[in-house]
Amino acid sequence: MPDRKMDIYWDANPFLSYVNEHPGRMPTLGALLENNAGGGVNTYTSSLSQVEVAFAASEQQRRALDPQEEQKIASLWSAPDAVSLVEYHNDIGQEARTLIRGAITRGWSLKPLDAIHLATAQWLSNVGFTITEFHTYDRALDKYGQIVGFRICEPYTAQPSMI
Repeated sequence: MPDRKMDIYWDANPFLSYVNEHPGRMPTLGALLENNAGGGVNTYTSSLSQVEVAFAASEQQRRALDPQEEQKIASLWSAPDAVSLVEYHNDIGQEARTLIRGAITRGWSLKPLDAIHLATAQWLSNVGFTITEFHTYDRALDKYGQIVGFRICEPYTAQPSMI
């Protein structure tokens, strides 16, 4: 039987780190995106990531948009095998609200967009995808792994690329 590809979910911040060329993260993110395009991993994210990844930090600092940065951002969503976008819908919204309300009972706080990302990954798991990990650089989300049923961790790879 052929090996099953690993299904992972990315929060928006790994994409932002990639666009901003965060020095400590680029080898890992580059390797993961290359591996995705090569068919080794299925990576999913909410279509809302397209809104969260609207500009590079350099554009924000200069208050000027750069066509090259726009092209780099657009390429994240247009590469057919790199990232699959999951459309937001009512089931995801209801689960996100449940996560936010559940956080209150634990004395936690969960931002709406973070809840949508967690709920999207959870919805994928519920409809037959095997989301094994949720990749984020937001360490405050780690504790939600016990609720959603998959590991929440920073992106990693056994073989970072040589950027």
